[in-house]
Amino acid sequence: MTEFVETELVAHAVQLLNGPPYFNVATESKGQPWNTPVWAARDQALNLYWSSWVKAVHSQNLEHNPRAFLTLFDSTRKRGTNNLRCLYLQCTVVVVDDLDEAESSFRLLYPDETLDLQDFLGEGQKRFYRATPVKAWLNCLSERQLTPSTIKMREEVALDALAAAARLHPAP
Repeated sequence: MTEFVETELVAHAVQLLNGPPYFNVATESKGQPWNTPVWAARDQALNLYWSSWVKAVHSQNLEHNPRAFLTLFDSTRKRGTNNLRCLYLQCTVVVVDDLDEAESSFRLLYPDETLDLQDFLGEGQKRFYRATPVKAWLNCLSERQLTPSTIKMREEVALDALAAAARLHPAP
């Protein structure tokens, strides 16, 4: 297996984070998995935000279990070339209920719209969600590189290094 230096892993992870903002959010409830595509934006601290309907399955799942797994990948890559092109994020998710954070979330997700938090707080039908990564990985092999002796296909990305690089290279 090819060994990657931390700076290379971090650079690839930041490139993915700064690419198209489409994530898959995997949640669980009563042993049943659920996967949802969301449009997410990140802040300078590497938190990822999205908004969803409070009655959506993943929103209900997060109400009962705040753990989620987010994935982000380069959908333009050719089949079999997924090495360093898939980011896996184990996260803890919370509903944003603080007014200041809700305003920041709104500006991240809806930069060209007028601020109206009525739908996102209190009795509103939507909420902002904040996912904070606790672990991150990148694929280090493509499926074409797998052999019978392959032990692992992913490399862990150091979160502190990833957060520092994300601050230096903010999302467009």
